[in-house]
This record gives sequence, C-alpha cells and structure tokens, in this order.
Amino acid sequence: MRAFEVHLNGKKLCLAGIGDDGVLDVSANWVASKRGSDLFLHVGGLISPTKEHVSWVRQRRLDLGDKITVRVVEKKAVDEPTIKYRFDPTKELKNQKIYVRKMAKKLGWTLQARSKSKKAT
Repeated sequence: MRAFEVHLNGKKLCLAGIGDDGVLDVSANWVASKRGSDLFLHVGGLISPTKEHVSWVRQRRLDLGDKITVRVVEKKAVDEPTIKYRFDPTKELKNQKIYVRKMAKKLGWTLQARSKSKKAT
C-alpha cells in the first residue's frame, strides 16, 4: 500500500497508511490570533469503507527550525494508528441542531419546526 514515512528532526515518528480506499494526510499547521499562536504537526486520515478517522500523530507541537520529512513509500504493513474513531450520526445530528438554533438566535431568526404529517391509511 502507499504510505507516508514521517520524520521530525531526523527521528521517525510513524509509517502511516490506510490501504486502497481513503484519505491520508500530513499537515503542518500554524494557527495565530490575538490570543496567541500554535504550531503543530498532524498525521492522519480516513479509512473510507469503515468511515474510521485515524491519527498517528495528533497536534504534535513544533518549534521554529524543526525539519519535517515525508517520504512516500510502498509498504505491505504500516504502523497501527494511535487513535481510531467513527462519528456517531445521532450525536452529529444533535450537534447540528444545537448549532442551527444558536445561529438562528444570533441572527435574530425564529425557527419553526415542521409538523410531522400522519400517513393516510
């Protein structure tokens, strides 16, 4: 399988791979605001058939001068992800409803729930 061999300052962090169906990602992120900034590395992805989100490196702090090396390789086996999770559709719907209600309030909108129609028998 196609895989990413990730090193930080010459030290191997992981050999990440997800197989033939999914997304594999390595990203260096710098987030800055008036409250401060954060610089970090993430290695993760999505295994599409199982809808599992996976991570090998999650928000690893970086410093100025750090050297990140990503080598694209073909391997039969890769490291196990340190984190695996699936989104719960029920929780996701609940969170979306909470978000819509908050935004409606912020925008001064009034929400009206659609009445559930009864099936004719």
